[in-house]
Amino acid sequence: MRDTEICRKLLQLEEPWNVDRVKVDVQARELHAYLVAGKSWFGRPSFGRPKMRWRHANVGAFKTFIHATLPDDPEQRPESPFLGQVDSDFTHGLAQRVVECLRAGLGYRQVCNLLEIDVYLAWQIRHAIGEGQLSEEGKLLDQGTNESSPRQIPPTGDPVWFRLLESEEAIDIHLLGLRLLLARCRQEFPALSSNDAKIMRVNTVRRFFIKHEKQLDHEISQLLEMRRGSQAGAES
Repeated sequence: MRDTEICRKLLQLEEPWNVDRVKVDVQARELHAYLVAGKSWFGRPSFGRPKMRWRHANVGAFKTFIHATLPDDPEQRPESPFLGQVDSDFTHGLAQRVVECLRAGLGYRQVCNLLEIDVYLAWQIRHAIGEGQLSEEGKLLDQGTNESSPRQIPPTGDPVWFRLLESEEAIDIHLLGLRLLLARCRQEFPALSSNDAKIMRVNTVRRFFIKHEKQLDHEISQLLEMRRGSQAGAES
C-alpha cells in the first residue's frame, strides 16, 4: 500500500479529498500531509502549492501538519476534522481534541503536554470557540459545561471574575481547595502582562467552580452577589 493511501486512511479523509504527497521528518517527529480535492487528468493528483497549513492532532508519535487549499467561496468550505479555517493555525479535529480534554477537567498546561501543542495554540482554539467561530466545537464545550454546571455560573468574559482576582475583596470560602486556588491566583494575577494570560487564569478558577458546583452553593451565592453589586454600580 502506498504511503499516501496509508496516510489517507489514518487521517480518515472524506471525498473529494485525497493525499497528494506525504513528507515525514523522523528526527523532528513531524508528518506533513499535502491534500488535494479531487484528481486531475488521467486520475493523477494535482501538485499545486497549498495556501494553508494547519496543525492537526498527532498521528501516533508524530506531530501532524495538514497542507491544503480551501475553495474561495466560504459556503463551499467544509468543516471536516482534517481541515481548518482560512485564518486559523489548527484543524477542526485538533480543536475537538482540545475541547474533549477541557471537558474532562484538564487545565491548559495539561492539554498542551498531552497533545504536544503550545499554550498559545491552545488559547487560540479556546478563544475561537468563545467567539463563536467554531460552532461544532462550541456545542461540545457547552454540552460539557451544562452537564455539570447551572447557568448561574458567570461565563468566562464576565467582569466579575476579574473583580474576584484583581481585588482583595473578602469572600467567605468553605472549601479548602478553592481557598488555596484563589489565594494563588490572586497573588499571580497582578503580575500577568497579557489579557490572554489573565483569561487563562480566570478559566482555571471558573473550571473549579463548575467541577465542584454542588459543594459551592455558599461561594456561588457570594460570587453572584458581587456580580449584582458591580452591575448596580455601573448603572448608577
